[in-house]
Amino acid sequence: MARPVSKLKDIEATAIRLFASRGLAQVTVKQIAEHAGCAEGSLYRHYKSKEEMAWALFRREVERFGDQLRQILQQPASFSRRIQMSIELFYKFFDEDPHTFSFVLLSQHDFPQEWKINKESNPEFLVADFVRSGIQKGLIRKQDPALAAAMLLGLVLQPATLCAKGKLKGPLSKRAKEIEEACINVLGLRKRS
Repeated sequence: MARPVSKLKDIEATAIRLFASRGLAQVTVKQIAEHAGCAEGSLYRHYKSKEEMAWALFRREVERFGDQLRQILQQPASFSRRIQMSIELFYKFFDEDPHTFSFVLLSQHDFPQEWKINKESNPEFLVADFVRSGIQKGLIRKQDPALAAAMLLGLVLQPATLCAKGKLKGPLSKRAKEIEEACINVLGLRKRS
């Protein structure tokens, strides 16, 4: 019999693994408790429901990642260097913690729209602001910043989705250069600024 796990951190790690592999709708509190080796009551001491737990974990991980992304995007480095570092950050996250990355990526549409990520740490807003800034400074061609940001995120995240589903082999960090070139082409970056 597995040793009891009473630490919240272990319970949360188990939940993330299960959410990533099975999907939020397919996981129960009972399954989380069984896999974590604890009583269901241990989970309810910290969270009112599975949905509350999933949202808290999702929000924490997205905002943690978003804080790192914001630091890169606000650096004084060239625009192209910040694109490169951002892609490397995404793929390092995936390669080092595929369960958490997959959980965030694959469950992002499972929560009500009124549940919001802190805007200053939301990768979607950060990328859109980065693109808007590049357009205003004349570093990239004029275009709809929201559409350009969506295309960038698609270029970066779709390979991760395929890796998470076992349809593309990793590590993703080895593919960063190809994705960087595609992002630069989409943006119409001028002279590797």
